[in-house]
Amino acid sequence: FQVQGGARPQLGQLLAVRSLFSGSLLALNRLQVDHVRALSQVLFLTPHLPAFFLRHRLRSHLLEIQHLDRALLHLGLGQLSEEELRAACYLRGLNSTHLGRAECRAWLEQWLGLSCELQGT
Repeated sequence: FQVQGGARPQLGQLLAVRSLFSGSLLALNRLQVDHVRALSQVLFLTPHLPAFFLRHRLRSHLLEIQHLDRALLHLGLGQLSEEELRAACYLRGLNSTHLGRAECRAWLEQWLGLSCELQGT
């Protein structure tokens, strides 16, 4: 599957490749260093560290996101202010500067759907 022109993939497209995301925290140890650096950039983390530190930082970041996703599923997105919605998007790698509140909420709903589906497998 391919996303072109910076378009965000739909939930169904991501679920179609779910096997790539299975295993122990995305199996970061199996990724090549270039892929770890690219993933770090996507999540707005500094990619200019040795591979060991990048993997450790990514693993910590992903664990934090997992815990926050569970909390958001429990509380609901309706409890978040616009600033909190934007911060939640940013933490997950989406620059929401040019998105409205409804678009941020829709993106987070899709994210939580995928996160819930992946955590269930």
